[in-house]
Amino acid sequence: MVANARRRAVTAVALGAVLLVALAGASYALITRSACAERPELRVMASPDLGPALVRIARQYTQDGGCAAVQVSTRSSAEAADELGVRKDVADVWIPEASVWTDLARVEGADRTSLPPGTSIARSPVIMAVTQETATKLDAHEPSWTLLVPTAKTKKRLPKAFTTLLSPGRFASGLAALNVLNTVVADRPDMLKIVQGITVNLRRSVVPTEDALFALVDKASGGGDPVIVASEQSIWRYNAAHVDRRAVGLYPTEGTIALDYPYVSMSKDPAKRRAAEAFRRSVTSAPGRALLQAAGFRDPSGAAGPAMDSKHGVRMQPPKDIPSPDTRTTLRGLLSMRLLLADTRALLLLDVSGSMAEKVPGSKDTRMRATAEFAEEGVRTLPKGSDVGLWVFSTELDGDKDYKEVVPVGPMDERGPEVIKELGKLPGHTKGDTGLYDSVLAAFRSASQHQVKGMLSSVVVFTDGGNDDPHGISLSNLLATLQKEFDPARPVTITLIGYGQGADAKELRQIAGVTNGVAMVAQTFDQARQIFMQVIANRVCVVRERCASQQG
Repeated sequence: MVANARRRAVTAVALGAVLLVALAGASYALITRSACAERPELRVMASPDLGPALVRIARQYTQDGGCAAVQVSTRSSAEAADELGVRKDVADVWIPEASVWTDLARVEGADRTSLPPGTSIARSPVIMAVTQETATKLDAHEPSWTLLVPTAKTKKRLPKAFTTLLSPGRFASGLAALNVLNTVVADRPDMLKIVQGITVNLRRSVVPTEDALFALVDKASGGGDPVIVASEQSIWRYNAAHVDRRAVGLYPTEGTIALDYPYVSMSKDPAKRRAAEAFRRSVTSAPGRALLQAAGFRDPSGAAGPAMDSKHGVRMQPPKDIPSPDTRTTLRGLLSMRLLLADTRALLLLDVSGSMAEKVPGSKDTRMRATAEFAEEGVRTLPKGSDVGLWVFSTELDGDKDYKEVVPVGPMDERGPEVIKELGKLPGHTKGDTGLYDSVLAAFRSASQHQVKGMLSSVVVFTDGGNDDPHGISLSNLLATLQKEFDPARPVTITLIGYGQGADAKELRQIAGVTNGVAMVAQTFDQARQIFMQVIANRVCVVRERCASQQG
């Protein structure tokens, strides 16, 4: 009986324990259901390099009882900024590679109330990288950003060096490289001019994708010493996948600027905002930071994890920080780079007045024929993705209008041959006076109305005289109208090239200045040709000092 009593007691205790566990479980389930009464879907749009680590953090967040259903998608920060400028409901959380993209989205029309400043969740310094072979040539030298500048000293150390970076108009690392370089050489007038030249002719040194950038390292052989500029994390990631052909990160002694990965909660829905904050805490928690560090990122303070090692071509010690330019300066630099690197949409406006039939001194050609020849040469040098069109002007050329559209602006492969064909006909069709002002305004308005996103619109004017139309718009009215209609966010620049004594340099400069264009007067047709080719090649003046030197 005693044994039976003991068994009954043990059974009772066991049942009690089971009941307690069951009740505790039920209680926990009730608490969980109560805490997760809201189960919103949280759409997180992130920079592609962050994607894999965020997916792992989201998985951990769910396993730890997170209430939101987190969906991580990746999108180029530049593309996301452009889309946010025209669409509002793109994502609930946005994590671009750098804060400059949130500034751009606001400028392009994003709702400021739903796009507040973000909180940095990670950092990745922008540094240089070379092949292992190139690194051995630099062993005795402290790395410096001046390695990017083609000086005699650089060429002596690396005679086959060439610098490449991601497009500063589409990638924050490329923009950071230019900002750092300008900071480093600010007190070096000799090097500053070289850097300005690099900036203006940047197309030669940029690539459109990260794959194309690292392919230079992967495929480098005895033919050169590529020096690329990239984020530390991208170098880490490349080396994780290319153990047999590593890139060696170079940490410049001057320091660097880092990508800051701001976490921006954009939803106005209270439940989603709460979920966004809960997920942010998960991302910045110790486990979240560890997952980011394991993927080659630093935490917001610059601390790295054990995976940041020489095997991945990087180091654990953070580089010295160079302060980023202020927000306005950085954004202005980004917009300038976008203009500089954009494909051209060029409307040529050529003078066909009677004076263009005069002979060029020392030549059998008329001014018109010489102009048509260098204009044709310029059209042939336009980049493949460009658009081009042709207008002409004198007085009463098309009814009572001083101007006439000869070839509408369109793609080079279609319009280019038409423009070249029509240029060949112009020497036999010169007449009238110079209706400059009305023609410039009409061309500017046409270019403004027919802009194409992602392309730089410009009007390139050539004339051998001042305005001769007493019935047209006055200079003061032209300047006032251009100033009123010029849109800095969607600019159409007017560049004017004058020839000879008949061209009024002061007037041309005034017209160009309203649209951030350039005006130059040539005294010979050789000069006119050089100026025209320079205008076609550079298209926009990014460096203010250089613009000033070109005026005249």
